[in-house]
Amino acid sequence: METQNILTRTIIDELMDSLKCKKKMVASLLGVTPTTLSMNIEKPFSEVKTNKLGKRLLSLLYVVEALSKDQTLSPEVILHVLTIPRYKMADETMLDVVSAIHLGSIQNEFLIEIAEAAIKSLREKYQKDKTPSKKGLYSQAMSA
Repeated sequence: METQNILTRTIIDELMDSLKCKKKMVASLLGVTPTTLSMNIEKPFSEVKTNKLGKRLLSLLYVVEALSKDQTLSPEVILHVLTIPRYKMADETMLDVVSAIHLGSIQNEFLIEIAEAAIKSLREKYQKDKTPSKKGLYSQAMSA
């Protein structure tokens, strides 16, 4: 596929497929309204590449494609990783990938570091407690 002719829809469809989510969720991750997304969806990506939507789309696609290479991460986990603030900034605030994308000033490679902090946090949580959820079906079945 020629990059000159790629439609914005192609990128949005890829994100929806990779994250197993709807267009409304992609709009939310990008920090734009579903209407804004719909107004730009049929445009060649070269027309939106330099505006806020295009820059955020590229950043989100970068992170999602990179994380998708890790076969231990399901689409649901990747979606969670994008939104949990686990990267500690110099001012002690916590940052998540989506918020970092919205800032617009963070390089894509650094977005991966932010995502890795979230993944590390999830894995540490699992290492501390490898038992089924107390609200899960297993616990319900045992107490029946």
